[in-house]
Amino acid sequence: MFTGLIEQVGQLKSIRQTPRGRALTIGAALSSELCVGQSIAINGTCQSVIDQSEDDFTVLAVPETISKTTLGELSAGTPVNLERAVFADTRLDGHIVQGHVDTTCPITRVSQQGGERLYEFVIPSEYAGLVIPRGSIALDGISLTIAALRDLHISVAIIPHTFNYTNVSTWKTGMRCNVEFDVLAKYVARQMDVRL
Repeated sequence: MFTGLIEQVGQLKSIRQTPRGRALTIGAALSSELCVGQSIAINGTCQSVIDQSEDDFTVLAVPETISKTTLGELSAGTPVNLERAVFADTRLDGHIVQGHVDTTCPITRVSQQGGERLYEFVIPSEYAGLVIPRGSIALDGISLTIAALRDLHISVAIIPHTFNYTNVSTWKTGMRCNVEFDVLAKYVARQMDVRL
């Protein structure tokens, strides 16, 4: 489990295709604190560390993960958002993020308003019931608040701190981001479907 507060931006050092998926090696200062088997969110996608050194660590993105996230689109040198799993006794400063990406969405518009940058996304219609104005959403693993909602268009406001300390500085119109909708909304929607 994660909170959506990015600890560090790492750099994808290499990609190696294996019979079981893509081995991604990421350079990051926090690598020295990781252990094989630990969970880490990479652009909001929960992965298990399969190798680790002082300077970098490796995860294996299996075909299922590649098909549902943007991890298959990354190239060497790409900055990636990193967050380690939370401890049970830590503050939950963002929102509950599982690292289970629901879909990917393109950035359709980028604008500036005062000190904030606004990013607009169009979500697939099957997820329309999982978003509300001022609700939580994780984009590339970043816990964000939905600033505006119009039909299937959602907007998030990025403050300077988030822009400077995550990979948001690389976001451009047309890029796709990993999206995880609020887990509480998903449980409520499921209960309404099955009428428990």
